[in-house]
Amino acid sequence: MTMVKTTERLDSLPGCGYKIWQCSKEFCFTTDAVFLAAFPFLVKRARVMELGAGTGAISLLLAARGAAKVTGIDCNEHVVELMQRSIAENKIEGHVQAVFGDIRDLKGTFVSESFDLIVANPPYRNRGKMRQVGKSACHEVTANLEDFFKAAAFLVKYRGRFAIVQLPERFTECLSLAAKYGMELKKLQWVHSFADKPAWVFLAEFVKGGAPGLEVLEPLIMYNADGSYSKQTLACYGLTEEEEEQ
Repeated sequence: MTMVKTTERLDSLPGCGYKIWQCSKEFCFTTDAVFLAAFPFLVKRARVMELGAGTGAISLLLAARGAAKVTGIDCNEHVVELMQRSIAENKIEGHVQAVFGDIRDLKGTFVSESFDLIVANPPYRNRGKMRQVGKSACHEVTANLEDFFKAAAFLVKYRGRFAIVQLPERFTECLSLAAKYGMELKKLQWVHSFADKPAWVFLAEFVKGGAPGLEVLEPLIMYNADGSYSKQTLACYGLTEEEEEQ
């Protein structure tokens, strides 16, 4: 029987009915993870890999969206164990798996070009003061942005997709890395907290071996002027305006 620490809790994942184990001493999922899970195109019976999965919120949400097989990999043994507990809690052992491993050393563990979609919420910061909770999730301690692109290029099929969420200040860096690893930006969406505020992150979908041509979606505005969730946010959370008001 698994001993539950006082810092661990069982939370609900929005819009799918799944539960997720999290820990206050680790990085817990936030809105950007929900937005990323709702963003990429899923082919029929998609095989998905989440790089740096943490407790697996994105993996679980993509499984709920209809992915046939989802694998989450992380180098933090504790969050992998929490993700494994979430998988058991939701009785989806044949659908989702959590793997302890390093995204910088995938050869021998996974077959190249064996996934339809790779997703990642990479660490945002490569400089600045480090936070103490979720340090490696937010800062490039164990892997940098290039490591994520390199791993995605190794794992994803030709014409397969790589979807990420990242800070605007790193947008051109992402374009350079995509070009280096043979991926073309095909879909882009800027995410704003309010309509009159600058974008705080962007969602991007790259295609391995893709031809030039970019679809820019309308901006995703998180909040209405009164501070309530926008219709776009509610859709990502699987809620209606009436449910939000309750």
